[in-house]
Parts: sequence; C-alpha cells; structure tokens
Amino acid sequence: MLDYIIVGSGLAGIAFAETLLKHDKSFVVFDNHSQNSTRIAGGLYNPVILKRFSQVWNANSQLDIAHKLYYTIEQKLNVQVDFRIPIYRKFFSVEEQNNWFAASDKPNLAPFLSNTIVHKKYNAIDSPFGYGQVLHTGYVDTLVLLTNYQQYLKSLELFDETTFDYNKLAFFDEHIEYKNLKAKHIVFAEGFGMHSNPFFKYLPLDGTKGELLIIKALELDLDVILNTSVFILPLGDNLYKVGATYNWDDKTNATTSEGKQNSSTE
Repeated sequence: MLDYIIVGSGLAGIAFAETLLKHDKSFVVFDNHSQNSTRIAGGLYNPVILKRFSQVWNANSQLDIAHKLYYTIEQKLNVQVDFRIPIYRKFFSVEEQNNWFAASDKPNLAPFLSNTIVHKKYNAIDSPFGYGQVLHTGYVDTLVLLTNYQQYLKSLELFDETTFDYNKLAFFDEHIEYKNLKAKHIVFAEGFGMHSNPFFKYLPLDGTKGELLIIKALELDLDVILNTSVFILPLGDNLYKVGATYNWDDKTNATTSEGKQNSSTE
C-alpha cells in the first residue's frame, strides 16, 4: 500500500513530493499536463506587496523554506532553478519616494526595503525619480523546475501522465483505492483545476489569468527585475519576460491579442 497519491505536479505537488521523499514515504503522482500555471509563470518571489507596501505573510519563514527546498532540488537534478536577483521599483514622483521611505522605516518592512534611492541608468528606460530596491527577491525558472522534476519522478517510476478519473476513486475507512492502487491518503494539488474536482469544486476558488511576453531586446541592459506598470525580468542572451496582465473573467488557457497588446504597450 502506498502512503500517498498526489494529483498534480505544479509547485505545490513538487514541494509535497520532495517532502515525502525526504521522509521515506511511498507515493505516485498523476498529472496529465492540463494545468499550465506553473509551466508559464513568471516565477517571481517578493516579500513585499508593492502596491500597498505590506509584508507578505510569514515572508522570512517562507523564503527560508523555499530556498532550502530549491537548493536540494538543484543539487539532486544538477540544474539551476532559483535565481536571486534584486527587484527595482521604479518611482514616478517625489510622493512615491516619500511613501517608500515611510514604508522602509516600518520594523516589519525594514529588512526587505532598501532606504537608499538607486539612480542607475538603463538604456531606453526613463527614470528621473530613480528606483527603490527590494531585498531578498528573485525568481524560480518554473519551466526548468517542472520539466526536470517530472522527468526525475518518471525515472523512479513515480509519475503517471494519464488523466485522473475521479469516478474510479473509492473511499474506505483506513485507505483509498484508485484502479489497481491502494493508498493511505490522497492529496489534490491541482491549482485552478480544482474546479473540475467533484470533491472540492464547491470551494470559493477564483482564478486570475495572466499573460506575459518573452521579448528580445539587444540594447536593453537590465541586470535586475524591474517593477513598473509591468515587470521586466532578464533571462540572459538579451531575452526578457515582460508581464503580466490580469484578467478576472477569462478562465481559459488561450493567449489573447488583448493580453499581447497590454503587455507590449505598458
């Protein structure tokens, strides 16, 4: 009998699978690649909500756990997924500068907001009021993480790419059964796909669709993540991720001309 069946292998599913391996638990992961959020995400991590200058809940603990997890995966798979790089918040006025200084004086935000204005010049970016630097930031290359970790699970024969059939799941007092498998527990890590899950689709889970572009800009010399009306994330080789839009109504995976236009004109 397995300890767990995991349905979904995005960030949550990967983190849980890695934790089970660490504790010598047996499991199998089901993922038919129908959910794309992790695969195409910008992957930014940032301990401060910059619109309201408020700290992300339990930011220190979350960063510590995340860095240790990704380091372990990097060593195991011989790939880099965690890139620690500053975020610069572009100021549009003296008032925004003052708001930044006021926020950086708060005890809970002081470790994450530099109190020195950065006046570095970047090609094609007008920044007369400078930037504020957010500390302890970076991004996770989610595509590299997802691709390599799923391949790793396949090599251990712990990964099943077939679509999970909820109708084949049977519950008993001390275990569950799915087709020819028995397990003590089942964990659904499906993200927005939870809407198709008959056991949890009643939950008030809403989704925000974001679209981003990958552009090539030969003369853009950014060495930081720039936060302005959109984010600009350097990938190397003159490539940059630019995004993201937010749409609360469109729940499809399809790209849109409106999203492309918004990302490119902001």
